[in-house]
Amino acid sequence: MPALLLVATGKAALAATLYVALWWGAVGTGPTTGKSPNRKPSTQITRAAKPASPPVATRLVRLTNDSLAGQPFGEEPTVEDLLRNGGHITARKPYRNLYEAGQIDTILLVRHQGNVFQFYRAPEKDLLRDAVVVNFEPAYGRRLRTRLASAHRPATSTIDKVRIGDSERTNYVSMVYQSGRLSTVHVEPYLE
Repeated sequence: MPALLLVATGKAALAATLYVALWWGAVGTGPTTGKSPNRKPSTQITRAAKPASPPVATRLVRLTNDSLAGQPFGEEPTVEDLLRNGGHITARKPYRNLYEAGQIDTILLVRHQGNVFQFYRAPEKDLLRDAVVVNFEPAYGRRLRTRLASAHRPATSTIDKVRIGDSERTNYVSMVYQSGRLSTVHVEPYLE
């Protein structure tokens, strides 16, 4: 019986201690201070809020223009022209000709003043396969910008993404205008 009383008393004492600890935790950790001795007072850092600028609107414009989509540069730059004016071939990749059995052609990647051109080189000629122009200082870039200016007048407060295709939907020229200025042109001529 004394063992039973000790167990019951131990449970009661444990329960009382638990209730007191919970009560102290809810009210504070000390009877007089109400603050934890190890806890630093919280400081709140405030920053001056910048006025939020409204997001720039993006417009997507699709146009059809056969001559512009088919010949955006006017006279296309060639591999020889680009190499002669400081360009360099950065990659060559063999490509199996789909029409001539056993013939292996080459895909050339040419970089010139920040612009990237991809040509399909066959024995008879080089064909422009893809071009990304971001520098409009070379002669071909100036011609491209001049020809594209007649197709679209961008707003100065928007980002305009313009895609010009031909009526057969085979050749495409994609342009990005930022704040009214032409920033990128992606030329995607059709090659079979």
